[in-house]
Amino acid sequence: MQFRAQRSQPGWRCEFVAYWREVLFWLLLLPAFGALGSSGPRRQVAGLIETGAFLLVAISTQGRLKGLGLEFANWGRVGARAAVFCGLAGAAAGEVIVGVAALSDQPLGVESGWNRVVLAVLLGPVLEEVIFRGYLLTAALILAGRLGPSRSTSVSIIGIAALFSTAHLATPGVTALQLSCIGFTGCLYGYIRVRFRSTAAAALAHGMYNLALYASFWLGISR
Repeated sequence: MQFRAQRSQPGWRCEFVAYWREVLFWLLLLPAFGALGSSGPRRQVAGLIETGAFLLVAISTQGRLKGLGLEFANWGRVGARAAVFCGLAGAAAGEVIVGVAALSDQPLGVESGWNRVVLAVLLGPVLEEVIFRGYLLTAALILAGRLGPSRSTSVSIIGIAALFSTAHLATPGVTALQLSCIGFTGCLYGYIRVRFRSTAAAALAHGMYNLALYASFWLGISR
């Protein structure tokens, strides 16, 4: 995908406004996420079914739906080699953070419960990456490219990673070290997003990162 910042024609503001309908497409996930994160077993199952069906449609229609959340967010296909790289990169980053947590004697912040695992490993990464490495990073690349194209990519990646970390301030009990680790992984996801031109690639790395944290927790390596 070539970013809109490379276009010289007028009217890019109108295109940017038009992409809000795509944002609304992805926001339909929020009720299902809320149900899955609730304490009621029936609502959890309903949320899982709703979200699974939604993602199935979104993934199966990659490249065929234009203007419904798959274009501006750059939810593109990921090749086999790229998928392996993204998965290994996310898992390796997770192991690094596990080591940092062990050395600093801090908890990883993982939550028990099958619904929390599904949210953290499968569904949460998709929604977060669509928002941060999809819409926000693309918008940042557009704006930074117009101001100074020479460093627009690195500045955009770091800026959105900082915003990603700041968004986690609402998490109860979050520490400064955890926020720093979130910022580090945010830069990794941004790099993957730009390298493979796919938010789906960033979501894969994000999911494998969270899986590595849970695996460490299940094995008793961390708390």
